[in-house]
Amino acid sequence: MTIPGEVRGVSADRSLGIAASWAKPDNIWVETAWTVLEAANDLDDEATIEACQRVIDDDSDGELPAQSDMNIIFGFLDVHAHYGL
Repeated sequence: MTIPGEVRGVSADRSLGIAASWAKPDNIWVETAWTVLEAANDLDDEATIEACQRVIDDDSDGELPAQSDMNIIFGFLDVHAHYGL
């Protein structure tokens, strides 16, 4: 892959047009949990809301999310992906 001259020397966060100061989650599990949490709140899905909150809390505590919580989140995505959030 050839890197254009104007991109060389630019930080990796900026080379693809992503602002370096953009706050992003450290992992995909938390990003997914935040996205699903918003949709679950809109649909008043208490079980999914609680699972999302536990995943976010686990990340804050430096722990991996429980598989059971991720199963709830992925189940929510599977069901609602067919019907549109």
